[in-house]
Amino acid sequence: MNAHLLDLPDEILELIAFNVIDGPWIDDVRHFLSFTSTCKRFYQFFYDERFWQKLASRRDPTNEKPTENTTWLNHCQQIYLMRTIPSNALRENISRFDDNYYCTIEKLIIWPDKIRIYIDERGDYSLGPIQHPRDSIVALVENDYSQIRDQEKRRVFESKFSIADENSRYLGYLDFSISLSCDPAEQVLNFRYGFNGYSIIKLFKIEKSFIDKFNLQPLMRRRQSIV
Repeated sequence: MNAHLLDLPDEILELIAFNVIDGPWIDDVRHFLSFTSTCKRFYQFFYDERFWQKLASRRDPTNEKPTENTTWLNHCQQIYLMRTIPSNALRENISRFDDNYYCTIEKLIIWPDKIRIYIDERGDYSLGPIQHPRDSIVALVENDYSQIRDQEKRRVFESKFSIADENSRYLGYLDFSISLSCDPAEQVLNFRYGFNGYSIIKLFKIEKSFIDKFNLQPLMRRRQSIV
């Protein structure tokens, strides 16, 4: 993915502008007001990987890029467009088969083009092995519809687990390729663990109060510019 300056989140653009304005200028006001000089400073910041690494570390204490092929600029852009939804902010957070087999949603992370669901699935082997997490599905549905139709299903495209024991527990995350939109019809994100028998739960409703609370509008604007 190639990042462009105007595609960056407003928060990052404000930080760049602050650094440009606050930096040393050779000839004070006249140099600052020079269009060429100002553009040059923006250009320098845009391609300075040290600047983007520093910005990324403010949001991500691990300060680690996901891959060697990812630039600090792209990594920083993804971090600043990321929103975390805690478990206690969800409408429902347990997809249950019965009292002994159940999946707890620990949190969600939302980007413009995907949603990551952190899960903690437990089972006691009373009915055999736990269904595999990668068989889970999500869907955006309208009007609080409590089912998931085939045409709405989104399946896992990536996952990672720190615990993967089919006899007792799966702990990790599931990634789904799904985007939130500014569609005037309020939609609900439904989730079902496994391939059969677990309850379908409503994670959240895309309504104004939820969008405002978690500042989701920049993600929606970013998605619209992509498509």
